[in-house]
Amino acid sequence: MNELQSSLNQYLEEQEQTERESFVVDTDEKANWALRKIKQAQQKQIEANALATEEQDKIEAWYQSEREKAQRDIDYFQGMLAHYAVKKREKDPKFKSQKLPNGRIKFVKKQPAFNYKDETVVKYLEESEREDLLKVTKEPKKAEIKKAFVINEDKLIDPETGEVVDGITVEHLEDEFKVEVDKE
Repeated sequence: MNELQSSLNQYLEEQEQTERESFVVDTDEKANWALRKIKQAQQKQIEANALATEEQDKIEAWYQSEREKAQRDIDYFQGMLAHYAVKKREKDPKFKSQKLPNGRIKFVKKQPAFNYKDETVVKYLEESEREDLLKVTKEPKKAEIKKAFVINEDKLIDPETGEVVDGITVEHLEDEFKVEVDKE
């Protein structure tokens, strides 16, 4: 029965493909039929998305569980190694690292961390006349530019001076065709 069903499905798909190649929307009925086919295809997309999301959620939950288990093992063994290295350093204050067959344990000198309160630092640098240490960011206010200037073909023109605004080109886009399917 499974082979017959598969054969039937293949035949129907071939027939539909043949119909698609010769099908032309030239009446309201055919247009409505095409909209119905779009609605059915969109429903299939929704169902496939729901199934995929459900499976992705399961896989993500499994993945997080496995990552957490592995991270617990990593943390445990790193803690044991840190304890061992500290004991070695207590016995030998010059101890910095040791190479072992599966890796290395070591103490690494860290650079100091700088915690900035940006507003306070900016105020200090301005008062100290150290503006060479400040970064100034300039960027065009695009929404205001669209309002202040007028379009002339593919250029923006300053209406007060008649000058072309450098650095901006206007791209005229064609109208976009959209199909909206009524929801049930």
